[in-house]
Amino acid sequence: MVNKLHNNSITARSVIQLLRSCTLLIILVLYSGCSSSSHIAAVPPGLDLSTTPRQTVALSAERFRFVPDVIHVRAGTLLHLEVTSHEGTHGFEVSRFGIDQTVEEGTTREIELYVGEKGEYPFRCSHFCGLGHFGMKGTIIAE
Repeated sequence: MVNKLHNNSITARSVIQLLRSCTLLIILVLYSGCSSSSHIAAVPPGLDLSTTPRQTVALSAERFRFVPDVIHVRAGTLLHLEVTSHEGTHGFEVSRFGIDQTVEEGTTREIELYVGEKGEYPFRCSHFCGLGHFGMKGTIIAE
């Protein structure tokens, strides 16, 4: 009887340990998200900045959202983002351009990227900021 109880205890501990490991793995996968492995240089070397059109957008990082969460830009534009965190520390990631910056509460981070081609470029908060973190995202739309 004692042997059966001892074997069941080991099995129960193993199952609990396995569940903890699986939970951690799921959290890591969700946190890292799915991203493309190919990056475009944020500002390509050799880009003639004197003739490149520019657009500046003030972007606010608030509790679980970016304002605006959709940014329209003409393809071929150097986009200058002024990302300000108003509530807590946030991250700003545009994985397609290899951009991942932390923005502390009350500070503004200036980020530049050249949007050379038409398309949609998602961005997201890359610093866990609470329960609504995973919904904190937006899109740059190049037309």
